[in-house]
Amino acid sequence: MDEDRTFNPAETLPEASARMFALSRSADAGTRGPKRALVALATGLGLDVDLVEVNAVLGERIAEEFGLSWRAGRDYVDLQVTLTGMNNLLRGATQSLERLSRERRVDDASATEVLLAFPGFRPARSKQEAVNRMCDLAGVPWDMLGPGGKEHTWTLKDLARRLAPQLLDMRLTKHELAAALCDAFGVPWLASAGSTGASITLDGLNLILAGAERRARVASAGWATAHEEGAALVAVLGRGLPSHWDGREAVLEMRESGSTQWRQMEWAGFYFEEKVREVLNEAYPTPPVGGPQVRFGSTVFDYASATRVWDAKAHTAMRVMLPDGEPYRDSGDAVCWLNDARAMRECVELQGLGFLVAEGLSGFDTTGEFKDWHKDLGNRAGRKVREYVPSTGRSRPRKASFTPLELRAVWIEDLVDLDAAILSGWLRQDAQPRWEGTVARNDKFKARVADAGNWQVAHHIWDRGYDL
Repeated sequence: MDEDRTFNPAETLPEASARMFALSRSADAGTRGPKRALVALATGLGLDVDLVEVNAVLGERIAEEFGLSWRAGRDYVDLQVTLTGMNNLLRGATQSLERLSRERRVDDASATEVLLAFPGFRPARSKQEAVNRMCDLAGVPWDMLGPGGKEHTWTLKDLARRLAPQLLDMRLTKHELAAALCDAFGVPWLASAGSTGASITLDGLNLILAGAERRARVASAGWATAHEEGAALVAVLGRGLPSHWDGREAVLEMRESGSTQWRQMEWAGFYFEEKVREVLNEAYPTPPVGGPQVRFGSTVFDYASATRVWDAKAHTAMRVMLPDGEPYRDSGDAVCWLNDARAMRECVELQGLGFLVAEGLSGFDTTGEFKDWHKDLGNRAGRKVREYVPSTGRSRPRKASFTPLELRAVWIEDLVDLDAAILSGWLRQDAQPRWEGTVARNDKFKARVADAGNWQVAHHIWDRGYDL
């Protein structure tokens, strides 16, 4: 696995904890802090460690199980595990599951343990359901099980014809074909997968099905289309995002959560990205193995489901000048900057790309109090707040609050879809604005997401008393 491309590190401690709980499939509904997350990870992966140890020691024991280095000042400070340490353990768990999912035969593992590597997979509850789903993937009519609940060999051949045609040239028994399919899909074939006689167990069919759905980029949770997935993600975010983002509270929350982005002048955009990752990884975790690619050059997109990658953007649609101005809409706010144009094209060509765009009311501090507070906070921490230099050369009021009003999910399926979006006028490529002390960068795409039309796959409106 190219971990630099497929491993998407957590940006905050809450996100790291959420992903550990999801990875371990823990049903713990209590407070989900780092200690509980470490315990859940160790328990879920069956690690032989003492769960009563303090955070830093428990993290070290888990790291030893994964063969990782564990250093003071980097992975832990005093008794607490840092964000770097949590990501170190997440990466180790990912690599462990990767090794497990690619071993040809694992006699001492169970199907349940193997399927931890497939968090987007919903196991079939019966052999007939498994066969039906295989037939759907193969594009053939459903086949009924034979006498004694036996699946037919032609079902496996139909699946191979669709996803692993090279296997059809081999003379294989049913069990040999099942094992070969698993090998082609990067899934271990377990001793429990084949039963006596000519039948395959439900465990065995689920192993084949998990690999086949991953190969076909199908989410068994039912997200056959970007519209279905976008609607599911938007619904979760509509419930889970804070209703109002006070600048001071958000910056302090980011700092306390281990984020490196709390000192950014455009804090609202980074806060939204981090909340999206935290909320969605709680509901639909980024897969540790086999998910879509998230890194393209220096660009890392924010969230990956089992089948699609999405990026999060917070966009000012309305303004209010604090402390006592009236909200208004500025026509200049219609355009939202997206991402590096080259990275977007590469991602769209490979797998498509979606955007989750929160349009909201930004409150701008005309007194300068928030700007002074933010800069002082950064200076006291030895971290200068990055200044944006507008093309006019004039300073501008600092954003001090953000109230989300609408949330849009926009999906670009392929390069044809991307070029059509450009021709339609809602998407265009332009030079990036420059930060103080930086060199010129690649062009970016920017969009009028409200005009995305058929590219918009989901939409949510919060009732805040403002009409966009």
